[in-house]
Amino acid sequence: MTLWKSFGASVQGPGHVVTGTTNQDAWGSFHHAWGDGIVVSDGLGSKPFSNFGSDAACLAVKYAARACRDKSEMDHDLLFQRITSNWLTLVRPLAPRDCAATCLFAFRLGNGVIHLGMLGDGLVAAVRSNGSVVSLSEDKSQGFSNITAALSPNVCAKDWRHASLPEEDCAAILLCTDGVADDLEDVDGFVRGVIEAHRPLAAISANRRIHEMLENWPTPKHSDDKTIACLCREEITNG
Repeated sequence: MTLWKSFGASVQGPGHVVTGTTNQDAWGSFHHAWGDGIVVSDGLGSKPFSNFGSDAACLAVKYAARACRDKSEMDHDLLFQRITSNWLTLVRPLAPRDCAATCLFAFRLGNGVIHLGMLGDGLVAAVRSNGSVVSLSEDKSQGFSNITAALSPNVCAKDWRHASLPEEDCAAILLCTDGVADDLEDVDGFVRGVIEAHRPLAAISANRRIHEMLENWPTPKHSDDKTIACLCREEITNG
């Protein structure tokens, strides 16, 4: 029997602690009969209500995944439209431009496929059954490094990066915001290390340890909020 469990944490960056700014990152997970998933979002620091935007992004993905639960084939363009539409509804009556946030997700709907998606910066990484890592990250080669895509009324399908892989070939997925991703020199090693260290733990213990890791992040003077979420497969044997 196969089960999927999730764990993660989000911490306020040192820069925001000093200024008294709310953590603008958010993460969420869902586990239902129709599917399992995780979401991470980073509210754009220049926007006054980006913390509301990141919370809304996590709910928007869950609602969009639920709406797609009976689809035999995933229409990614429609999925991204649903996420955006849900998000716009959830942030009302605030102006969307004041709530802009990135959106990273991974979910399964019971049809044998893991769906990965990413709008904006950060990292989406999946550990395959053979230990190899496949990842999505933002390509900033064509623009300024401090400009990132985010949820807004004008976002379109081409702004998203996405991938799918067979559920049986996926051992775990890790999502993180740029407060973590930008510091990584060995992405694959970091992803495998976090999964291996926390996967055997109960979710509440894994949450606590990841929180401690992020609170004690080793990169000096890194002031950004930091968030990690993981979704792991567990094989349960009877008896």
